[in-house]
Amino acid sequence: MDYHSKAMTNPGDVHIKADSYNQATGDRMVTVLLTRFPYTLVQELATHRLLRQGGVVEVLGDTNPFTEVTSRSSASTRAIPVERVIQRILDDPFIPQFSQHQKGMQGVEIDDPEFQYKNAMIWRQALEQNIQLARQLAAQGVHKQHVNDLLKPFLRIPILITATEWENFFHLRTDKPCRPEFRVWAIAMKQAMEQSTPKVLKPGDWHIPFGDQMPPGLSLSEQLQVATARCARLSYATHDGKRDVQEDMRLYNQLLQDGHMGPFEHCAMAVADYFTAPPKIACYAYLPGQMQPVFTRNFRGFYSYRAMVEDGLLSLVGSRSAL
Repeated sequence: MDYHSKAMTNPGDVHIKADSYNQATGDRMVTVLLTRFPYTLVQELATHRLLRQGGVVEVLGDTNPFTEVTSRSSASTRAIPVERVIQRILDDPFIPQFSQHQKGMQGVEIDDPEFQYKNAMIWRQALEQNIQLARQLAAQGVHKQHVNDLLKPFLRIPILITATEWENFFHLRTDKPCRPEFRVWAIAMKQAMEQSTPKVLKPGDWHIPFGDQMPPGLSLSEQLQVATARCARLSYATHDGKRDVQEDMRLYNQLLQDGHMGPFEHCAMAVADYFTAPPKIACYAYLPGQMQPVFTRNFRGFYSYRAMVEDGLLSLVGSRSAL
């Protein structure tokens, strides 16, 4: 079996989808899209509880309550047809940068082409075998949520991350002890953010991923709905390749009705001030024109669209014009 040989990551794999600076509090919020992130590393990414993660609408999984601080929508392949997963793997398989065994959780990084090649061949044998087994299970009528579990170690997925707290993530994930494949991605993300210029927001202004592709004439409420849907599917277009605002609205309503609230967290309003000066996270902050502070969950200086929906404050969106 022949495979495309692609780099672990390149600059085109990391996209800044929104970058905002709250001029009132000095906080910066960044939404970054990783287009080929290894599925096997998602659990390591999830250990950073202050990073909001989202995945394509095809892989919407369980969404944790906001009290977990981090909610996830990229931890399941239950909805992707088996053959589609297999084709993604064949087009762009994840093959680790193998390290050498030693005691402890960190292997010895080794720059030996022969070592890498021999182990990559074993990994590819496992890939081919698992594809065959997955097809056998599918032929037996086993549901794809079980079949696709065999394919996860070799799969790459797009994943969207929004956060205001990046310092600890970069401190840990760009350091030498980090797993090499993860470190490559973290370094690329850090470089992309360093090269990005945030948009300055006043209190009440909105951080909206994919906002640069909005059609003209949409109200702020409509922009938030479209952006939420596009955060869920991680594409400007529907799966047939067309941009369709009505399809975005349909998906938004479906997400809201089904309680898949994770994608609602990527859009966020810049707050006016802190209720109390936070050491790390602003648990409570004031919105423009509001006397009662709101709980800002896992963001500092910003109040997510999800929080606004759950707190029953959507009237604040209706009172504002489109940005």
